[in-house]
Amino acid sequence: MATTQTTYTGNGSITNYSFTFEYIKQVDVKVTLDTVATTAFTFANATTIAFTSAPANGVAIRIFRDTDIDTLNATFFPGSAIKAEDLNNNFTQSHFAAQESDFNVDLANTKSNTAITTADGAVTTANGAVTTANSAVTTANATTATANTANTNASAAVTTANTADTNATAAVNTANAASAAVSS
Repeated sequence: MATTQTTYTGNGSITNYSFTFEYIKQVDVKVTLDTVATTAFTFANATTIAFTSAPANGVAIRIFRDTDIDTLNATFFPGSAIKAEDLNNNFTQSHFAAQESDFNVDLANTKSNTAITTADGAVTTANGAVTTANSAVTTANATTATANTANTNASAAVTTANTADTNATAAVNTANAASAAVSS
């Protein structure tokens, strides 16, 4: 694949950055800082960009070619002379545009693959969350069953206590009656 860009990371002090790709016109050379287009540069020479101020430390610098394809470099008319230079210039313009498109497709595929990997990771995480949630539901259901059993046992204990209280009252009444009968 042809080189259509050069990347750097700013350090806050360097202002000149070189690049190795060919271009037709200087206006075809573009620059982004942290993916934001900038025009705060000039050409120090044919293959070096000079920023008006040094990009900050950690800033992603991308110098790339974006060939103008809105108009052909040369237009031919019936009966006019065709120069090899004009044909070559038009071919170079088309060739550069094809290289840039190829690079952009490869970049899009890389980003797409990264997105797919990220999505797969999200699915795995979501599946783990579902497993954890299902386990929590099972635990909650078991806890509810235990609470219901405890409630049933507590009701039975209240019934047994009430029966014991009734029996104790009856025993006290019987004892009082027996005591009264002995006393008389």
